[in-house]
Amino acid sequence: MALSDDQIKIIAENPLGEALKGVRDKLRDCADKPPEGIVASLLGTLVTSPAALDLPTSDGSADVAEKLFIIRRSIRGGSFQPEKFRPLIDVVVANSPDIEVWAAVIDLIGAVNPSTPPLSSIIPTFLGTPVKTSSSRLADSETRDIVEAELFEEMKKCTFRNVRGFFDKFFHSKSWRKEQKEMLKGIMTAHDGKKWIDFPSIPDEKSVWDCLRSLENRFLANAPYKLHTTQTANQFKERKGQMDLFFQTPAAKADGSFWYKHVLVVGEQKKSYDKSRFKADFLQLSRYVRGVFADQPTRRFVHAFSFCASTMELWVFDRSGAYSSGAFDIHDEPDKFARAFVGYTTMDDDTMGLDTFTEREDGHRYVTLDDASGNETKVRLDKAMVRQKAIVCRGTTCYETENSHVAKFSWASDKWKLEVEQLKLAEERGVKGVARVVAHRQITTIAELRKGLEFRERHRFRNEEVHFDDPPSTAANTNTSGQKRKSSSDHTSDASGSKRLRSNSQRSKLVQELNDQLSIGKTKPSLYTPSEDLWENRIYSCLVVSPAGRVISAFKTIRELLESMRDAIKAHQSLYMTGNILHRDISSNNIIITKPETSDGFKGMLIDLDLAKVRDSGPSGARHQTGTMQFMAIEVLRMADHSYRHDLESFFYVLLWMCARCSWTNGFSGKEESPRMSRLRKWEIGSFSDIADAKEGHMTVNGVKRIMTEFPEIFEVVKPLCLRIRKLLFPLDKDESMIIRTPAGDPDRLYNAIISAYDEAIDEL
Repeated sequence: MALSDDQIKIIAENPLGEALKGVRDKLRDCADKPPEGIVASLLGTLVTSPAALDLPTSDGSADVAEKLFIIRRSIRGGSFQPEKFRPLIDVVVANSPDIEVWAAVIDLIGAVNPSTPPLSSIIPTFLGTPVKTSSSRLADSETRDIVEAELFEEMKKCTFRNVRGFFDKFFHSKSWRKEQKEMLKGIMTAHDGKKWIDFPSIPDEKSVWDCLRSLENRFLANAPYKLHTTQTANQFKERKGQMDLFFQTPAAKADGSFWYKHVLVVGEQKKSYDKSRFKADFLQLSRYVRGVFADQPTRRFVHAFSFCASTMELWVFDRSGAYSSGAFDIHDEPDKFARAFVGYTTMDDDTMGLDTFTEREDGHRYVTLDDASGNETKVRLDKAMVRQKAIVCRGTTCYETENSHVAKFSWASDKWKLEVEQLKLAEERGVKGVARVVAHRQITTIAELRKGLEFRERHRFRNEEVHFDDPPSTAANTNTSGQKRKSSSDHTSDASGSKRLRSNSQRSKLVQELNDQLSIGKTKPSLYTPSEDLWENRIYSCLVVSPAGRVISAFKTIRELLESMRDAIKAHQSLYMTGNILHRDISSNNIIITKPETSDGFKGMLIDLDLAKVRDSGPSGARHQTGTMQFMAIEVLRMADHSYRHDLESFFYVLLWMCARCSWTNGFSGKEESPRMSRLRKWEIGSFSDIADAKEGHMTVNGVKRIMTEFPEIFEVVKPLCLRIRKLLFPLDKDESMIIRTPAGDPDRLYNAIISAYDEAIDEL
């Protein structure tokens, strides 16, 4: 089609440049039959280009970016018609001028004619309940590619290199003990002024290991921590993965095995130093650190290092991200290498980031807290009940205590009202069915742990390849803190003087959403800067609540499951209607099975008010906010503001999850075989919009029926309840379309209807 003067002007002011080069080469290799993945990659490259955001479609109903985004999503969903894309592919392969490319794009939009969803389903408001750190929802059995792709989304906006003050904070040799200084003096004699004498000229793994072991044996023989390596991927118990180098206290077991719970410092070794591989090497290191945090959940931070040929970089990972010393050559800066080696083998518990808050006595762990009267009380920690696997997260870890209470350690954003305050407020307002505070104490903050360090710009992965096959983004921004950054470095410059079709804020939000979902070619700086803070300050505290209980996933009978779910919904109703507080994080970990005689008659209660919010109180200002992806409501995944109905929808997802997933591991299967691949898998992996789309399809009558085919046979009695709740939550409008929004009117109507459905199902058991 012929382009208008305005369209030609926009194209001229926003040239594509070399943006299509990579995908053009791929298209040339398979020009006759391009696979849908490469075509989707082409659309992804075009959709985030500046011109696409300003170019109007032929009918003026939207801009090109919106329409291309919808077409690309339909391709990924299996709706691929190659013949309609042929004209666009031909002009791209021919390296035609930009005007011809965009004319073909607009013709494609006219041929495919995608319907445009409401803008609210594309542009996030960032005021509703956000999403849990991505890697936390992945099991250890997941493939390395999946875990590392999710870790990238978790770490990409909270990673810093060349942090000033790093060596002075962690390896300040002037303050070392006498024996440490002697070790440092000794090890420096192995450097001749130009290089480390025994360091191999060809730095393969074994020769480097032999060199390090020799230095350790000669100069660090009396150090408490030892350097280790593994030979196979199975030497670590519970988790596969061949960690190259690491420090720990005990040696390997008799069978040559190690445990992540003993690892103190994580290392990654490569034969050569390649800047283009930084992302891959960093994610491999992060994967090991994730394992350490999973098995040492109350650890404050973890040291790590990379060793590529003779280039070394020292890292610290905490619950707000990762930061490093910057890369250095060990021959050119031998003092840094020597201080690192001595430091890692001799650090005290505080500098190592270990748990210094709990104490061991008589074979048990204890923590000292302040009770309701402000007096110190000693609490014994018994069995761990809940822990998170992610790095950048609240790191929630729960223990049973000797008095049938629950002790919870967590790192909460300093921009949120602390859970202890929410629980006290709920108790003051007469809320029933919610845990009560027994004792509490603040332990530390990220700001305290990072004191003395100077953070500048976060590391940008812009020059490293992001494969299009990587799963799209599943995590919100994580770069908030108590420190400021220059806004000019976080915005893409806008040289265009053309008239904007939408406000700058709308453009920014759209681009952020597209960038997060596409992972195209090379990462681009986000146009959406939600905060001036460089990193997020978190408050680490321990909270003891009563009563104790089992998480809902540990249900033993169908009656116990239904009664616990019903009473937890009653608790939510009391919290919302009486306490004027919205929970906003309903998940299988936040509903507990309780004994009615110790919990005001409730057989199920709510815990974890970390994300709770007083109604109508406005946004908190927190940037990194968490939730539980599998159980989040459809509208919340699409960034709508959170309502009570969304929590009720989450309760329904928990019920379905218990019946279709947990029932098989709780002994209800009999001789039946569990499904090899559950449909609910689509609730765990993918972008926000992918998971929302999957859930919307699953919440139709037929969709829920298909999910119920995954129930064990004994759960046949629960199916009528599931269908009834589905109808209450997702009624049809006059056009027979499913309604997913929050109804107007008295919330008690929906609460009471769902509770009555549970009552009738329980009576019929």
